[in-house]
Order: sequence, then C-alpha cells, then structure tokens
Amino acid sequence: MNGSYFQLIVINKIPFMNYFSKDKHAKKEFYEQTINFINFLYHTEKDNPSYTIQLVIPPIYLEMLDLPSFREEITEFLEKEAQDVELLSYWLQKEKNLLKVLKKLIQENRIELLGSPASFSLLSNVSTSTGVQLQMEMGLSIIDDYLDYRPKGFWFPEGYFSPGLDLYLKKEKLTYSYLNSATIYHSDPLPSDVGIAVESPHDVVFFPIEESLYQIFQVENVTKHAWDKAIMELLESYNHYTNESVLSLPINLDNYVKVREDLNKTIRYLSDEGYMVHITPNTYLTQFSQGMDHVHLCASFLNRDRKRNMHKQSSSYVSLVFMEREIHQWRQTTLNTDSQRIQKQLEKEWIMLSALLYQDNGEKEVAADYLDAANKLSRYLKGSIDKEWLSFREQEYPILNTTIQMTNQKLIQKESANRKKALILSWEYPPNVIGGLGTHVVGLTSSLVKNGYEVHLITAQDMNKGAEDVEEKDGLFVYRVKPMHSMEHNFIHWIGGLNLAMWDKAVEIAKHMTFDLIQAHDWLVGAAALSLKDQFQIPLIATIHATEHGRNGGIYTEMQKFIHEKERQLIHAADSLIVCSEYMQNEVMTVFEVEQAKISVIPNGVESLKMEEISLAPIESSYLNSNQKIIFAMGRMVKEKGFGTLLEAARKLLKKRSDISFVIAGVGPMYDEYQKFIERNRLSENVRLIGYLQEEQKNAFYAHANIVVIPSSYEPFGIVALESLVFAIPTIVSQTGGLKGIIKDKETGLYMEPNNAENLVENIEYLLENPLVGKEIGQNGKKLVSHLFSWNRIGEETRRVFDELIVHAKVKESISN
Repeated sequence: MNGSYFQLIVINKIPFMNYFSKDKHAKKEFYEQTINFINFLYHTEKDNPSYTIQLVIPPIYLEMLDLPSFREEITEFLEKEAQDVELLSYWLQKEKNLLKVLKKLIQENRIELLGSPASFSLLSNVSTSTGVQLQMEMGLSIIDDYLDYRPKGFWFPEGYFSPGLDLYLKKEKLTYSYLNSATIYHSDPLPSDVGIAVESPHDVVFFPIEESLYQIFQVENVTKHAWDKAIMELLESYNHYTNESVLSLPINLDNYVKVREDLNKTIRYLSDEGYMVHITPNTYLTQFSQGMDHVHLCASFLNRDRKRNMHKQSSSYVSLVFMEREIHQWRQTTLNTDSQRIQKQLEKEWIMLSALLYQDNGEKEVAADYLDAANKLSRYLKGSIDKEWLSFREQEYPILNTTIQMTNQKLIQKESANRKKALILSWEYPPNVIGGLGTHVVGLTSSLVKNGYEVHLITAQDMNKGAEDVEEKDGLFVYRVKPMHSMEHNFIHWIGGLNLAMWDKAVEIAKHMTFDLIQAHDWLVGAAALSLKDQFQIPLIATIHATEHGRNGGIYTEMQKFIHEKERQLIHAADSLIVCSEYMQNEVMTVFEVEQAKISVIPNGVESLKMEEISLAPIESSYLNSNQKIIFAMGRMVKEKGFGTLLEAARKLLKKRSDISFVIAGVGPMYDEYQKFIERNRLSENVRLIGYLQEEQKNAFYAHANIVVIPSSYEPFGIVALESLVFAIPTIVSQTGGLKGIIKDKETGLYMEPNNAENLVENIEYLLENPLVGKEIGQNGKKLVSHLFSWNRIGEETRRVFDELIVHAKVKESISN
C-alpha cells in the first residue's frame, strides 16, 4: 500500500445534563441534538458505509436513552417540532429504543464504541486515584450494562490527557486512545516518523489527532473544498514508505450530520484513488504493535476554549475538588449500611456536578444545588441522617444509582483485595495442548483462584496468532508470549527462546506488582524459573510431571543427557517439589537423590461433567456404528504410551470378532508408524487414528465409548484414566507408575501387564462378555474420582503447600536479616 490508513471518529458532545434543566432553551438544545443522534444512527444503518465508525458517547447519556420519560419526551418533540417525518417513522419503527439500534450496529462492526469518563469531563483535572477510577469504571460499566459491550479504546474529552492516565487505561484492559498529534511529535524520545501511532510507558497505543483538521469541521458552513485541501496536505506529509501512517479524522456528531454526504464522497474518492484505506484500531495494533515506538508523553489537549469556561466557574471547580477528596477519604473508612448509602449519593452528586461544569452552558443555580446537597451529605456522614430527604434526593435524578453501587463494589474489592500472587510458568496451555500437562495446568490454575490466589500464568503463544495476547478471568491472568527465534526448528533452541520471552514478560509484569512465589511445570520452563527466582528473591516450587529417565528407562543419548541435566538443575534449585503420585515421588527421590521432605504428592484432578451436557455432534458419523462396541484410547503418539501393544491386541481380536472398533486419538512422532501398521495388517475398517481432539470432541468420544484402554509402559499419573472414569466407563490400565495408585483391579478398573498384548486381549474380552460387571466397575470408578480427584480438593492441597512455602520463606528472610 502506498497510501495511509484512516479512521473516522464521530463525537457525540450532547449536553446531556440539559435533560434535567428547567430552562426551555437548554432542554430544546438537548432534544435537537438527540434528533441529530437519531439521524446519525438512521443513516449509518441505511447507508452501510464501507468502514467502521469510531463513536464517542457520554456514558450517562446511554442511561437516559433507557428512561421511559426520555422516550416519551423525544416522541412528543419529534411529532410537534421536528420537520423530518422520515426520522419520526424510523424512531417509531425502532420502538423508541436507540440502545437496541446501537447494539445492533456494534455487533455488525459498523460502529466501534469508545469508552470515556462517566460524566464526559476531563480526567486530567481529577485530583485522586479514586476519582479517576470512579469516572472510568462507571463509564465502562454503563456501556457494559446497556450494550453488553466492553470497549477496547478510550476517548479523553477534548483530548485532555496528563501523564499517568495511561496506567488506568491499562488496568481496565483498554489498549488504545487518541492524542493531539503535536503532543506525540514532541514526545520523548521523538517518534521515528509523523502520522504513526506510538506506545506509552504503560503499553497503551495512542493514535495522533491533527488539531487543524478537528477545528476545520467546527467552522460554520465549512466547505468540502476546505477539508479536501486539509486532508490532502496531511496525507502528502506522511511517509508512505513505512506504511504505518494513520489519519485519525475526528468530527463532532452535529457537524457530521450536516456534512455526511460530502464527507463520504471525499472518503470514497481518496480510498478509490489509493490515497488512504480504512483500518480499525485493533487491526492496526495487530499489524504494527511489534515494532512500535515506545515514548513518554506529556500533557495534551485539543480545545483551549475549555479553560475559559473553567475560569468562569472557578469556585464551583474548587468545591468539586474538595468533594472528590472527601469521597477519597471516606473510601478509606469502614462505614455502616446507612453511611454507605450516603457515600453513594455523595459520589452521584460529584459525578453530576462534574458533568454539569464541563458543559459549555452549565447553570450556576443547578451547580449550587449539587453543592448544597453535597454539604448536607457530608454532615450526615458525621451525624444524624434525614432519611426522608435522602430518599427524595436519590430519586430526583433517576440515573447512576445502580451503576455507582456496582462500581463501589468493584473499587472496594480492588482496594481490600489481599490475594497472594502466584507466577506460574508452563509451556502447555490451551489451545497449545499436547499431553496431560496442559490439562493439569487448566484445572490447577482455576482451582487456585477459587482457593484465594491471584494467578499470573505465562505460556507459549498460540502459533496461529500474530501477536502476544492477554486474557483475564476472575483472578486468572494468562499471558501468551512469542518465543524469541520462534521459527527455529531445533527444539532445544526454540525452548531457549521461549524461556527468554517468558523471563521478559515476567519482569514486565513485576513492574506493577509483587509475586509471592513461582511455580514451574517441568524442565521446559526451568531456565526462566531459576532466573526469576534469583531476580525476584521469592520461593520456587516445581511440579515434575515426568522425567526423561523414566520415559526411556535410563539415560542413553546426548539429547537425553541434556534434558536430564536440566531436570536436575530445576529439581535441586527449587525450594519445594510437587509430584502427582507416590510412584513419581520414589522416582524423583531415587534418580535425583532428593529428600522425601522436599516433595509433596498431589494427584492430578478432573472436572465432573453432566452426561446430558455432552453433545455427540463433534463425532463423525463413520465412528458411530450401532452394531459395534467402541474401544477408545488417547494420548501422545510416543513409544512409552503403549499404543503398539494396543494395535497388536486389536490385530489379534479382529481375527476373532467383527463387532468392535478401535478409535485412537493423539499426535506425536509414532503416528505414521502406527498408521503403517494398521494399513499393513488391513485393519483400517475397524482401527482408526484420528489425531488431536478438541475438548468437546474428546468428551463426546468418552460419552460414547464402551471401553477405554490406557496401555502405557510408563505413566507418572494417568489423567486420561481419570477422564474416562468421570464418564463411568470401564477402563483398562497398565499396572505401572501412577496408574497403580488409581485403579483397584476388578473393582474400579482392570489391570493389564505392560507391553503384553495377549493380556490386554483377555481384559477386553472379559468386559465385552460381562457388560453388567463392566458397568458396575465403571460406576465404582466414577465414585472414586469424584471423591479423591476433584480439582477443588486438589486446589486446596496445592494452596496449603504454597502457603507453607511462602511462610517458610518469610521466616527464613527475617532470620537472615
């Protein structure tokens, strides 16, 4: 592309506080601008532009759109005074519900809504962290409540920004915003080019807004010639060789409604001629975030007229600051129920007053009313309460009540949260799951969160995605990192690059929080874990899922020696170890000469599932032969999993009977060899290798299988056995490793001798010929799993080990000091 990118930002600066005004002219202005908003939605839906419009709306206005009284007043105004019959028809056709229209346009990607402060006032003038949080969280909560939508971008009204506000954006998972281009061009260090977005110290991307262009559209009777000339001058000033310049075109909604047709002609022409092409902010971030300039930003604004309005009502602004600071102080105090109600109303008065003052025509009398109410509420917090007056005041302005309460709860939770923080490193985690390790980490992290920990998990990026991604859900933060030298084919070098990326991400996260401990899952993340343990000076606990010695029955090759040494380094440097079975405990103690006191045995877990929730849809119809019994197996296609033994047993059984079929799921280096065995022995009709299964596919096979076989020659634990027992399926397992601690022969499952195909044949035939016994064994297995292997129980045990390790580390530190 030789041109630039562009975005269109439409800003609805509606004076929403006029809705509560007793001044007829102020109220009429509010109605007229609401009609402009209806006009905007109507034409956006009708014209279906070829680009997504970035839309800015004062969040409180969204609440007003839901008020029945508002809808009736707009209907009356449209019927009596508005000249556009088409708009009235549209309003009635949409059942007077603009929220429904807006939600639909957002879902169709015709509009992308930006977050903004709840009162649409200037965050740069807020004096406390509580004030900033209230404005931001309340604004985002309103959008979420009324539109089921969480913005990724944020708009600072009038472009007013001050350093540090980007930290609050990051905390709310907001990824981009906009600043006056002059501010970006004078950042430290200077950006590498003009017209490009930059990244702030807190990893928020800021797109440049050209103030000259913003001001052009505010000129009365602006001509198409004027903006065409201005846009072309800007486009020609950008460096098209970088292909990263982006023209962010802001326009107030009332101006957009006037010039919409001509402006769209300009956009179509410039797009058709290759001068610019539309790009959404999220797409821009995906394409260019890797090499983006990191800069320090100074204060910024777009419209200097706002300062004059602030000077006119300076006394009210001073009072607003005192109100905010009083709210901040009361938030540090434990209040009873009545006092909490007063505090909530005080916050509402503060929000309403700040909204009024930042409108160009805020009324002094109304401002005085808010201040009088705030003074009363302050006295009530220190003395007796007039509950009748308080009830009247709460209902006088029927907005913000629920939102403030919800936001209060969020802030209180944030301020009172005292969760211990665990940093967990694992190379496997969905969607990158190869074996049981990834499944284990999913269950463990979820149960740790339920048991009071805040978990920060760093794992390998989904290789189908281009950039790092972060997820947050109820105290679990997942960071997927791209390994340095990610295209490296040498596995050892690739793992080295992954550890470097994990270390870098952990150091970045630790700038904003303190971790209590690190947990490493196997040697693959050991290098990063050992480095972070020393750097953060916190305890390290390693979970050993398997060992190279155990997998191979010894150490023979150079590769095995390398892995074995990495395992030794991690095991001896860790302050504590977790293994999944007594078998693994004995193996670690013997092979690595570790004292038993250092090791905790905590089994893997499994989630219980309701059979009625399992869909058979993911299974191909070719696998569902009602005349055949399905024998199911799953695992990595490696020698120690024993699938060679299973295939040999299948060959022997299929010579004698045709009422069975074998379905084997998994991927790995032995896959092709096993497939050749099937073809060579003409077993393809009854034996199928089906590759990797997604979770719902796996559950569907478990739900439909008649027998599950786990024929491993080496199995530290055997999470597949737990998964099959959850479904009450009779399960045959090798009498080896951790599997010996799960099954009681002929009661909760059946044992087979490892590497013995004849013995496996006998067990399968026993279950096929005794279906009632098999059913009873399956039910007994299910009871065992639900009692001993629930993730909730395992999470409690792990939390106990974590807590003891943290306490031990603190005691050790205090003694050394």
